[in-house]
This record gives sequence, C-alpha cells and structure tokens, in this order.
Amino acid sequence: MAKSDAQLVVESLEGDAKAFEEIIRRYQRLVFNIAYHYLGRRNEVEDLAQEVFLKVYRSLGRFDTTRPLKAWIGRITSNACLDEVRKYRTRKVSAFADLSQDEEERIQRGHSDAQAGGSLSDQEAEESFRLLYQAMEQLAEKDRLAFVLREMEGLEYSEVAEALKASQVAARIRVSRARKKLQESVKSLLAQRGVAS
Repeated sequence: MAKSDAQLVVESLEGDAKAFEEIIRRYQRLVFNIAYHYLGRRNEVEDLAQEVFLKVYRSLGRFDTTRPLKAWIGRITSNACLDEVRKYRTRKVSAFADLSQDEEERIQRGHSDAQAGGSLSDQEAEESFRLLYQAMEQLAEKDRLAFVLREMEGLEYSEVAEALKASQVAARIRVSRARKKLQESVKSLLAQRGVAS
C-alpha cells in the first residue's frame, strides 16, 4: 500500500532519502507543468524544478502535515515562477509549437468549453489554441496562475486557494475572471482574423 504524503514527509525529515525521492516522483509533473506555462523553455523549467524541490526539502520541517502537500508544493512552485517572471518581465513565453501533446490537449479542452459546442476546422482550432496561449500571457500573474492550477492542472479550488494563499472564494473569482478574459480575448482575436466563432 502506498504511503501517505504525511508519512513521506515524516520519513524524509528522519533522513530517509527514498521517501523524499517518492515525493519528487509524485509531484514532479505538477512542478514541471506549472513552470512550463510560465517559462516555456524546457531547460529553464528543469532548473526551476530543481530549485523548487530544494526549497521543498529545506522547508519540510515547517510543513503542516494536516494540510495537502500537493497545494503546498504548488504554492512553492508558483512563488518561484512569479519570482522568475518578475526578474525577466520582457522574456517571451514559448511559441505554441513548443507545447507538449498533453498541454495541447488541455488547452483544447479549455477552448472546447469556451466555444460551448461551436465547430472549428482543425486549422481554425490550432490557430485558436495559439491565440488562447497568447491571451494567457496577457492575464494578471495571479489570475493566470489560478487558471493554470485549476483548468490545466486540475487542482480543486481548495488546493488553488492554498497555493495562492487566498480564500476559496478569491480563487474561484480569479479562475472565473481568467476564463472570461480568455474567452473575450480569443473571440476578439478570432474575429480580427475572420474566423467565425
């Protein structure tokens, strides 16, 4: 039977390297995905992920084992990403072509929801995904983060709130605001390009 996150934290604090390796294994995808949506380049994502897990390791003693580890690691990752974005504000997020198949599918699901059943050709759909990704760059940092955590990473609102150090109501508002802005931006950009919505 798999050990709980709390057990792994306790064992890691007792010096069990394998327990911490299991924490990394469980949450590396979450860390990589969040970082990728902010930084875009895989080599930067790998560097940031190493930094995140180093921070996690150093901070384990302060972790409250009654809270969800996923949200706590998400918050550390989010803070690291926000710090990186602030340092390099002029850096462009990667092109849509650099997205993985999994990330494209997540964006497609989000776009499909936004289109509420509208039909697009494959070419129009690909262009709209590109536009959606570009529109994400225009969101306020915390709104984009809330959207990524909830809609792309599938975290519960309670976990999004924990990662943002906010109430669940504030997390819901940020996600809703991000969705609305993205829908408006994509619709506007599609209209400018003569694509029916």
